[in-house]
Amino acid sequence: MKTPGVLAALVALVATPALAVDAARIEARYTPAFQACLDAPSGQSTAGMIQCAGTELAVQDAALNAAWRALIADMSPRQKAGLLKGQRAWIAYRDADCASRYDPDWGSMSTINANFCMLRRTVERTIELEEFQGE
Repeated sequence: MKTPGVLAALVALVATPALAVDAARIEARYTPAFQACLDAPSGQSTAGMIQCAGTELAVQDAALNAAWRALIADMSPRQKAGLLKGQRAWIAYRDADCASRYDPDWGSMSTINANFCMLRRTVERTIELEEFQGE
């Protein structure tokens, strides 16, 4: 059964009011394979959605790392150190923010929310790094 709104609904579930990058730009970065995974019968369950998100996270994490390498390629050691400090703080924020969305008392949807949060935040940060402009 095809569920074209599943991805949009899941993005909306974990969206926060003050995103630095809007949800449409984030969703546009997801691979077609991600939507196909969610649309497949195996992607309709909690475990399937988590599997789909994990596979997509690996792709998006590679994109984040590529954006990072491109950004720091021409930076001075001082500039790299400043950006690295910010990146480490972002990682701590992302991990804590997404972990806060999971609690076993909230049911299986909280597991999905936490996993989709990691995915969304990673794409959001990739866009931020790609658009980063030093002064």
